[in-house]
Amino acid sequence: MKKLFLFTLLCVFAFNVNAQDFGLTAGYTNLSTDGESWSGFNVGAFVDFSVSEKFSVQPELVYTSSKDEDLSYNLFNVNAMAKYHVSEEFSILAGPQFGFASGDIPDILDEAFGDDFTSLNLQLAVGISYDFTENIFAQARYGFQLNEHVEDVVDAVNILSVGIGYSF
Repeated sequence: MKKLFLFTLLCVFAFNVNAQDFGLTAGYTNLSTDGESWSGFNVGAFVDFSVSEKFSVQPELVYTSSKDEDLSYNLFNVNAMAKYHVSEEFSILAGPQFGFASGDIPDILDEAFGDDFTSLNLQLAVGISYDFTENIFAQARYGFQLNEHVEDVVDAVNILSVGIGYSF
């Protein structure tokens, strides 16, 4: 998983040579499943490729960490968000998020279920973004997990993220 993370990070920064914008994001994250929730944070990097005046594609690499009591749940996400620019300041986001889970909770599930456990967290995310200035923006999104870590045992882990970003 470390090799995949480093490879993805390298690709994100290699692509920014042709990108119109690249930047960093950080914010609050709330993971929820079956009535339980864990609060945490996220940090990430992105590039923004303009396709037309109203549409762009925003690949991202995001690390999310959350904790509930003594148990942790972390995700290394590779996202590919489509961005529709409603106005100069306001955008709608949608796209897949491919997360790789680690931490105490995935470790416990892996020990208990072995080959029946998957660390993949495949989500469909939707959200909004608002540009305060040319470089500073805020965004909020909700990711709906499409798969389960263990079939019929663990509910999907859905993620609400709210944060700020800076583009260069």
